[in-house]
Amino acid sequence: MVVTVSADISAAPQRLWDLLTDWENQGEWMREASDFEVTSPHRSGVGVTVATTVRIAGIATRDRIRVDVWDPPNGSSPAHLGIEHLGWVKGRGDIHLTELPNTRTHLAWTEHLHPPLGLVGTLGMRLLTPLFTHTFHQDLARLRSAAEPS
Repeated sequence: MVVTVSADISAAPQRLWDLLTDWENQGEWMREASDFEVTSPHRSGVGVTVATTVRIAGIATRDRIRVDVWDPPNGSSPAHLGIEHLGWVKGRGDIHLTELPNTRTHLAWTEHLHPPLGLVGTLGMRLLTPLFTHTFHQDLARLRSAAEPS
């Protein structure tokens, strides 16, 4: 399953990067996830690991992620945060931040998720794709609210 959402946000790429990598507070904008815990000895860069509880459609699981791309904003190229999902549902997530004029940022978020349980999991995830897409759109709206000045 692939879910892609994007938005233009009235905030600098660094502001968004700071929110995206504030691991323990991601639950403030990512409502399907809670109980974030950094499990690596370091908090930034490739190799950071984080555990979180994820609940979608009444199903809760403990997800573990590992950062495999850490390319923060530097003004000359889009920023990229990439993670691997290592829990029950496998896959990866990629967030790209592209600076726009007037202190705006285009955020593009793609999740490639691989369900457990073979064919049964694949069929279940296909049925839940609209719910996942809706959930990620809501997450992006909450992230926008957290990032944009009042």
